[in-house]
Amino acid sequence: MLKAVISAVLLTNILQFGWWRAKARRGKLTHWQRFEPVYYLLAAVPLNLMYTLAEIFIHIGKINYPNSKMVYGGSALPNAGHGIVLYLLKWIGTGLLTVGIFKVTQLHRKIIAKWRDMRGTGEPKAMVVP
Repeated sequence: MLKAVISAVLLTNILQFGWWRAKARRGKLTHWQRFEPVYYLLAAVPLNLMYTLAEIFIHIGKINYPNSKMVYGGSALPNAGHGIVLYLLKWIGTGLLTVGIFKVTQLHRKIIAKWRDMRGTGEPKAMVVP
């Protein structure tokens, strides 16, 4: 239960952070250019929470338990049909969350700029000898 609450709080705070960062972007941008990262984050929140909430409803709330169990035979990963789908959706949500964070913070551009700076593919710099 605590895992779901912490996940929900963190994911919604990340979504809020993305919204405010996207809203603060300046320049002549279309709606999609400005808010694309927010849409990635908006899709990531429910996808990340579905598996955790299903665990709570099935194992704690006993909704259709034991018929709706997601794990059978002592497996560490879900091996029932709906459990596998929810688990895959969780990881798709994690991927969308990663893409959204990279886009909202422009981290991919910072990494590329730093790489070019380190590799000298940009403007040549004067060599400093100690």
